[in-house]
Amino acid sequence: MSSQPIINELSGFAPTAVLIGEGSQADRIWTRDEFLQLCHLMRNDNPPDEFLHVYCDQRGAPRFVKAKSPNVEKRITWAWDAITGRAEHKVAIGFYPWNSRGESRWAAIDFDAHDGGAERAKAFAVAAFQILHRRPEFHLILTTSGSEGWHLFVFSAEFHPVENWIRLLKQVVDQIGAEIKTGICEIFPNETRNGSRPHAIRAPGTWNPKKNQLGAIFFTSMAPLVQKKEEKEVSPFYYHSTQRAKDGQLNDSGRQSLYLGGHQDWLHQFAITQPGTRHAKLEALVCCVFRQVGHEVARTIADAQYRAARVQPNTTLSEHLEEFEELWNWMTEEWRIELSTAEQEKLSKLGTETEQDVFRILKNFSRYAAEKRESDFPFPIQHVAARLGVSFQYVSKLRQRFVNPSIIVQTAPAITKRLAARFRWSVPIIVKEPASAIDV
Repeated sequence: MSSQPIINELSGFAPTAVLIGEGSQADRIWTRDEFLQLCHLMRNDNPPDEFLHVYCDQRGAPRFVKAKSPNVEKRITWAWDAITGRAEHKVAIGFYPWNSRGESRWAAIDFDAHDGGAERAKAFAVAAFQILHRRPEFHLILTTSGSEGWHLFVFSAEFHPVENWIRLLKQVVDQIGAEIKTGICEIFPNETRNGSRPHAIRAPGTWNPKKNQLGAIFFTSMAPLVQKKEEKEVSPFYYHSTQRAKDGQLNDSGRQSLYLGGHQDWLHQFAITQPGTRHAKLEALVCCVFRQVGHEVARTIADAQYRAARVQPNTTLSEHLEEFEELWNWMTEEWRIELSTAEQEKLSKLGTETEQDVFRILKNFSRYAAEKRESDFPFPIQHVAARLGVSFQYVSKLRQRFVNPSIIVQTAPAITKRLAARFRWSVPIIVKEPASAIDV
């Protein structure tokens, strides 16, 4: 959890640049099973009585108390029923970013507006979100608190020491110019004496008894953690147009989170875990992703690879990225040698880096189809957009440019919400050697 460059002011973090629409209720974002899985992650392997019970007492006063009974599963379901409007008496549930090992899979920042500072809370929340959103090893939820305040949740697939989470959140708060102070900004986990239990926070989107309102979800990239894994590996060649549409996506925008290889998880596969292995891991990463993603996405993955290193590399991040560019350029030259004369001619007429990235990815799709003895391949727009790090609207326009000069020819139309349109590589090709197995 390394620090990010210092940001001295908030002018680059206008809320309208990130927050689109009015947010959505939790049951419009997650299914019941996904919410249960989210709460399971937030439990941090704690006992079934280690959670926060949130309700109103007989006088209508809000209560936030540690549970006494081991009925966490029942309380989670009850909290979901309160979200969906099916609970006779509303309750919410909260969790502790801590366990007996002093570790957590998540952390959170609460930006309060108790003194009427609603715009301040929103600006701070957006600024913190934009910093952490650059870190692809994290999964984020940005939500209102059920009032004018904001909650930013940060999840990891792995447990990390509580002190690491505290250090990370303090760095983010410092970078946006906020102050950790009651009524302005609070962090979870907070610092405690002797490693005791830190404060708990309500689960995202749950009922706020102080205002009798639900939190609104403005952003979530939790799909990889809360969606059930398919038992059978499915080729993205049969990528449904709606599959994982919510992963890393603002409620009504086409922006997606960083593509990391699907089921392969390149950050895990090429993680720097031992001293003296950084360059070899980087080289292996570049060789793997070159045919599969655009240059900018690959560079961002290489950046994330360095930042997530479990041992401190001897080189700097700048040197790491310089080596990435050298390896990428070398791969580009080697790849161009593989192309037929006709393919090299088509490539030379593409003016932008993104267009050349599309050419390389589609060429890879075609080669993969040939390995499977198929004559055509699907072109899933949202999936390709994730590989390029651009909007699906832009990819839709790009696709037509490739059809016009007969680089690809459509062989089958899309089936709405089921299958992507299929295409055939139409440029004369000379296969010099069998293509290696490549994840597409």
